[in-house]
Amino acid sequence: MAFPVVFDADVLYGIEVTDFFLTLATERMFRPHWSPQILDEVRRNLRRRPELNPAAIDRRLEQMNLALPDALAEAPRSLIRAMPVNRKDRHVLALAVHVGAATLVTNNLRHFTSDACAPYGVEAINPDDFGVAQIDLDPITVTKGITTIAQRRTRAPKTGPEIMERLARELPKSMEALHAYLAWAEGGPDPR
Repeated sequence: MAFPVVFDADVLYGIEVTDFFLTLATERMFRPHWSPQILDEVRRNLRRRPELNPAAIDRRLEQMNLALPDALAEAPRSLIRAMPVNRKDRHVLALAVHVGAATLVTNNLRHFTSDACAPYGVEAINPDDFGVAQIDLDPITVTKGITTIAQRRTRAPKTGPEIMERLARELPKSMEALHAYLAWAEGGPDPR
């Protein structure tokens, strides 16, 4: 059974990283979770970009919930209030505790310190390190995920290597690890 993971809003903001992680989730590498508050933050931040259509933003978030219907969850208010982190981030840690997620993926590690998270059995990790961990766990499924993303790109077609190049901007260590695996799979040196 896939393990639960909470994604903070800052990870779900960029379409490439979101597509990558949610594709891996549909391959059952892990069970993603987010809350209405997290999605509201994603929506607010995306709407600050004038080139994005608000209806398209709403559609994107709806599609996330349709593709992964068990991802949307909400922690009880009493649990949110009890979290020992920044007031605006309490709902994120509370969600991790509520869904039993040992991993919280965020770019905001300074607000989710190990002192605050560890007592609840939660570790905050940045998206790039999370990506590397997924590649270490199952590089074949991650490679299949890149292929799946490329096959979906019909309006603005991209190849697998082009998608990896784009992802390398935000997930450099992950894409380096995936390149090393692919080189090894083609007869190169062991990536470890």
